[in-house]
Amino acid sequence: MTELSLARRVALDILLELEETGAYARDVLDASSEVRALERRDAGLAMRLVLGVVASYVCLDDLIDAFCDKPGRMNARIRNALRIAAFELIYLGTEPRAAVSQGVELVRTRAKSAAGFANFVLRRVAENRTLYLEAGDIRDVEERRLVALARQGGLPVWLVEEMVRSRGFTAVQDAVAAELEPAPVSAHMNPLDKTAEEELSALVGSARDVELEGEGAARHASSASTMRLPGAALGIPTARLMGTDLLRRGGVAVCDLNAQVIASAATTPGTCLEVGAGRGTKTFIMAAQAERFGMERETVALELSKKKSRLNRRRLERAGLAGAVHCVTGDGCNLDRTLAHIDEQARERRLFESVFVDAPCSGTGTMRRHPEIPWRLLPEDIEETLPELQLALLTSAAERVKPGGQLVFATCSVLRQENEGVVESFLASEAGRAFGLAPVSSAPVFALPGFENAAVYVREHEDACGMFQSIPALGSYDGHFCARLVRT
Repeated sequence: MTELSLARRVALDILLELEETGAYARDVLDASSEVRALERRDAGLAMRLVLGVVASYVCLDDLIDAFCDKPGRMNARIRNALRIAAFELIYLGTEPRAAVSQGVELVRTRAKSAAGFANFVLRRVAENRTLYLEAGDIRDVEERRLVALARQGGLPVWLVEEMVRSRGFTAVQDAVAAELEPAPVSAHMNPLDKTAEEELSALVGSARDVELEGEGAARHASSASTMRLPGAALGIPTARLMGTDLLRRGGVAVCDLNAQVIASAATTPGTCLEVGAGRGTKTFIMAAQAERFGMERETVALELSKKKSRLNRRRLERAGLAGAVHCVTGDGCNLDRTLAHIDEQARERRLFESVFVDAPCSGTGTMRRHPEIPWRLLPEDIEETLPELQLALLTSAAERVKPGGQLVFATCSVLRQENEGVVESFLASEAGRAFGLAPVSSAPVFALPGFENAAVYVREHEDACGMFQSIPALGSYDGHFCARLVRT
């Protein structure tokens, strides 16, 4: 017997809670008093185990079940304990004897009589790790290549196949290599908060131990150091950030760097309609950039959820950025109804210089941050349901763009059906005939002082039509898409 680590015990408690409640892993981790009570290194390990198991549980179960006579009769406590140890063996590369020993002890805490069974299963998992990851059980060479890629990222084979079809095998290899690694964290600073930049600089400068931080901030800081975006802070050590009041007071908003780039591209002087504002992270960034560069700007931030709209408003108020932002709740597919009171106040049907559609999507560019995504998605979601909704939102929003104004369409997907496919369908429609594609890098904001480096970065990620697409990779930020259309 060896002493069981507290991090693994806490990870098992949280996994059992997730299975019972159906909650999202990050929400439970953020609220967990058990995690907060751990030393930072242990907290990082517990978070890594929970997020990793949630992201890859089907692959873990495939290998675990291969060595069980009656896998369907295994209870949740034993299965989740085995999943933790199997994740360490398959994906973390933990020394096999240590992973097996800890796994056995974890099972013993829930069912003493199952310790021998756990020892047998985990030893077989350790012995078969390489064969499984290389898909050595698959005879067909092309199928084996695809299955191996899916298993290495803990992803569904059909989803990896769609990703490869959209972005090519090499790009997906890079994304898969990063899938179970901590994502780099960035934030956007509130220009009205005079100490935010100094406080963040101190936090980043103190992040020296990569494993100490749940998000691996220090490891990624150097790889992103060539990117400069006004207001953006890179390589944020999340655990230390949570120990400050920067988030509570609205001094910063945590946001992926590529999402900040897109929100900046949608920022122009004059009037703006934001469709799909959510909790308001991009609303915050646009308001901050406008404040930073002295833009006179009025924004209508539209969100279907009343709760999210309230959260958006509260954060903007705390940050002192709410003055020119009107938070509205309603359906973006029916803007005439949703904006009726706005039109009534203006005594006309309001049109906007910039309309930003931040569309609901599969989230396949952010799966390492949201591990539930790959196993909750269905093929029909990305073939029909989501593209149809995205096109409807884009078509509705197009009617509210002033002549000469811009229509910005964005997702956090890497799939062509949701991105280029939707834009092409829109341009081929009656509503789309009044618009032409323009490079994202030609958005007015990128001509401002301080955006030179960001403009180069955007051009490096544009296709021949000027549409922006980033792909996750080790040391790189998330997968985001953006198209900019100008009304003639």
